[in-house]
Amino acid sequence: MGRTRLLIGDLAAQVGLAPSALRYYEAAGLLEAEARTGAGYRVYGRRAAYRARFIKRARSLGLKLSEIKQLVDSPRGTRQSEREVFDRVIESKVQDTRSRIASMRAMERQLRGLGSALDSQPPPEQCHLGDCSCWLPA
Repeated sequence: MGRTRLLIGDLAAQVGLAPSALRYYEAAGLLEAEARTGAGYRVYGRRAAYRARFIKRARSLGLKLSEIKQLVDSPRGTRQSEREVFDRVIESKVQDTRSRIASMRAMERQLRGLGSALDSQPPPEQCHLGDCSCWLPA
């Protein structure tokens, strides 16, 4: 196969993803094989390699597949209109990330407070760790 015609294993190795991930992305409508061989093997071109790298990078930034799909399914338009779609998706992700950070900080405060809660009200002697909710006071 030439450089621009890759079987799934070759594409996976080139972009650093598992073949199963590529098949999953194809099933999700994010990636498309150019063709199939007579034996039914998927054949990918250069565009699929670019798309797979885009998906991999987007996933590394925490984007969900549905968010990536919004980006790749957006209509081709001017650079400005495409940027507006991009900015909307990214801003939504930033807000979601901030919300999750706030939730995790609240959880951290609760976890750090467990020790002092146990100091002020220790569990009864008959309560074994893991068998009683006394060890995790509210």
